[in-house]
Amino acid sequence: MNKVSPRKRGSILVFVLALIVLLSVLSLRLMKETAQELRHVSQFHKRDDLRTYAYSALDLTVGVLNEFRMILGKLDDRGLGWGDPLEYAGISPSDIAATGEEESLNSPITWSVRLLDESGKIPFHEIKEKDLVSLFAFMKAGGDSIVNDDDGEPLVDALADWQDKDDEERDEGAEDDYYEDLDPPYWTPGRKLENFDEFRMIKGFAYDPDDSENSGIFFDEIGNETGDLVNFKDSFSFFNEGGFNPDGASVFLLKFLAGDDEGAFEDLNESKNSGSQSDKKRYYDMVGELANKRGLKIDRSAKVFRLEINVNRGKSNFQLHAILLNEMSSGNRKPIRPKTGQKNLQKPRSARNQKIQYPFRILALRENENLID
Repeated sequence: MNKVSPRKRGSILVFVLALIVLLSVLSLRLMKETAQELRHVSQFHKRDDLRTYAYSALDLTVGVLNEFRMILGKLDDRGLGWGDPLEYAGISPSDIAATGEEESLNSPITWSVRLLDESGKIPFHEIKEKDLVSLFAFMKAGGDSIVNDDDGEPLVDALADWQDKDDEERDEGAEDDYYEDLDPPYWTPGRKLENFDEFRMIKGFAYDPDDSENSGIFFDEIGNETGDLVNFKDSFSFFNEGGFNPDGASVFLLKFLAGDDEGAFEDLNESKNSGSQSDKKRYYDMVGELANKRGLKIDRSAKVFRLEINVNRGKSNFQLHAILLNEMSSGNRKPIRPKTGQKNLQKPRSARNQKIQYPFRILALRENENLID
């Protein structure tokens, strides 16, 4: 029987050890990737679990709003208590946890509701063209004391050409001939604007490297929203119809109403934030007078609400965005009817919805990504 030389035995031993090391490295790598995959899957599993809590927060908010509406007959000043529904209800996620559900001490569920009075914004399609010219000119001035209204004309012309059905280009506007030369090419829709993101497509509102000085008022060179668009979204709405509620008016909206009258703006701001009833009445009178000059109506009630709900557990997050319509007035169901030519925001109630009589109409609902606007 041939004996294996010590040198060969040493080589075999080295080979076996190298193989063990290789298998160990591969095993560790596989375990690491498996753990990452499990964590990835678990995040979506936990997100689905958080979905229940998000809709519970939605129902809780609707319940609080409905309670105030039944007691007061209407919803106007959020300072009365309905502005923070979770605080008013005094309910936490642990209070609605299912029986037997164990909440991790290291990562408890937390939630928050941001409730905004959408009816505190001016209906976008009720802004007069001359007011839009002044507003865009003010934005382009960038805080300068001297505002040239002519600077707002190109933006208003481009917006008008985007919405009208003809192909006749305004003096400083843009019709299909302009958009067909873009990459990729597209065409004007010939209908009223439906959301803020649509401004990305209209000449002058998004950044144009070939005309940097006269573009980018709403979106910068990398596509992010500018401060002007944030202010615009805080002050104008595609969901509110009719009058706007002065109690929900933003600072920028008050500045828009005051125009170039700095004294009027300061009076509005001070009287709005004052706790005095006489100052409040003065504020309403001033807003009504300034709004009337611009052909706008006042409605001191909250009709439309914007909800931003966030539910978290550890690194898992679930978001719910909703637009709610309060179609009840003084306790009686009263649909809000659109004017001639306006899009009806309301769809017929389903049989199930009619049966449960949900207190508010849901005009828009999005999960995890706000695509409402």
